[in-house]
Amino acid sequence: MIREIIRYPDPRIRLISANVRFFDSELRTAISDMIDTMKANDLEALTAILIGIQYNVIVMKEGDSYVPYVNARLIKQSEKAVFTERSLYYPGISVDVDRFTRVTVIYEDTEGNPRHRDLVGEEARRFQQYLDYAFGSTFVDRVDREMKRRIDDHLEFGLVADARGGSCPTVFVRDYFKKGAKWMMFVIAASFILPFVLSEQYAETVFRIDAAALATVPLLIIGYVLYAFYESRKYKQCTSCQTGNIIGTTAILGVQFLLIAAGVFFWIKP
Repeated sequence: MIREIIRYPDPRIRLISANVRFFDSELRTAISDMIDTMKANDLEALTAILIGIQYNVIVMKEGDSYVPYVNARLIKQSEKAVFTERSLYYPGISVDVDRFTRVTVIYEDTEGNPRHRDLVGEEARRFQQYLDYAFGSTFVDRVDREMKRRIDDHLEFGLVADARGGSCPTVFVRDYFKKGAKWMMFVIAASFILPFVLSEQYAETVFRIDAAALATVPLLIIGYVLYAFYESRKYKQCTSCQTGNIIGTTAILGVQFLLIAAGVFFWIKP
């Protein structure tokens, strides 16, 4: 059945979609309606909330197939680029948005089986945009304050209010901790070439400096985790605040720390 797509100023766009718990005929009917709506409107992707169904379900057109992603989460992302996006919800508006060009998605199929997939380029961008809808967010939440003001002035009734308080900021405090940890590990890794150019008398000094720098990395990672979960509660509509995303990033930082630590104690230590 073809459903009507909700458009501005319908406030349902700000609802956070619920995870699917029952993989039954109701879910299959919802997905069938999404596909019918996509075909009728020549769409490449659709989120359930855009037809008024509060399920965390995205359908992507991939070739001649329509692939459902149920309870999707991003667990890995890299390589940002600027894309010009348009929105089904805010017709007639386009904005430049930073998106990751490589993402790893975990999700469930229509039978509840866990899946994962790597997406790149335009496919990755499109998925992020439609995942935003599932968490009560739109591209408006990703632009700077001046652009948001201009959009607000342009719209007849202004921007749709966010009842949960606060939209996605362009910069998260947690990112400073993550960048600090990465830069510290980069500096330590760069010191691994010193044994080739310095005499043995300096080896103990290099080791002590590296060990002191290494001790700060776990503190920065802990700071990242604490702020990440704080911001996940504050900005519930942001896809980058998902628990899976936070855990994935923490795991990557942890592995990088262990590798750097091994280098310090097995290579630098005299």
